[in-house]
Amino acid sequence: MEKPLFKHAGVYVTAILALGICVGGYYVTNQRQYQERVAYASEAGSQAKNEIQEFAQQTEELYQEDEPELLDEKASVSEVSSLQSEVNRIQVSAEDFQIEEDSMPEDLEEVATEKEDLSNRLTEANDKLHMQEQIDAFFDEKTPNWQELTEDVVIKEGLQQEAIDEVSENFSFFSEDQWLELAKSYAQSASEQLQNIEEIQKKLNDAKEQEITYEQYANLAAQIEEVRNSGQQEEFEQAADELGQRFGVSTEAAAAESTETY
Repeated sequence: MEKPLFKHAGVYVTAILALGICVGGYYVTNQRQYQERVAYASEAGSQAKNEIQEFAQQTEELYQEDEPELLDEKASVSEVSSLQSEVNRIQVSAEDFQIEEDSMPEDLEEVATEKEDLSNRLTEANDKLHMQEQIDAFFDEKTPNWQELTEDVVIKEGLQQEAIDEVSENFSFFSEDQWLELAKSYAQSASEQLQNIEEIQKKLNDAKEQEITYEQYANLAAQIEEVRNSGQQEEFEQAADELGQRFGVSTEAAAAESTETY
């Protein structure tokens, strides 16, 4: 009769052998799957490179051909967002393929660098377009030309300096280039127009409480002529015409005389 001790030992040995076979099989399977992922990464490199090149070409079409720092007038936030989504889905990293960094194919590492550069270029385009929309909101009807500077933009009534300052704070996040120069110029134009309006309003308020000389009135009239917003200018002219009655001259005539004297 077999002793229980030897019977139990046999069971343990059998269990250990079975466990070893399972562990070994699991390891072999994992290694095979890992090598398959490495092989897939190698095959994916060529396709990823072609896709990156295609999207890079589409990205450059967002910009002016002869001025690569300035966006094309047809470029839109939706178009940039669509390109960003397409680029983001391209698998180029070790994490994407669930492999170790040292197993990454060299050509795929190059494509990963190209993808990063392209992503940065698209982010730049997206940021510039959002800034353009915010600066456009400073102006009435005719919005800024983002291909070359235009001097005849007109601020909206009710624009506040705080809104201009809030947008201008973001200029520090952009590199110094032609686009940033344009953006700063339009923000400065809005600020100067607003400052002129505020100065005129203050002078009109002061003139109601104290006497002013004809020279002061003529200078005020000339300053009103510089207001680009027609509605605001008309409002100021009506208020100034009341002051002009003291001198027997219209705002328009006084402005012309002031300009000639200057």
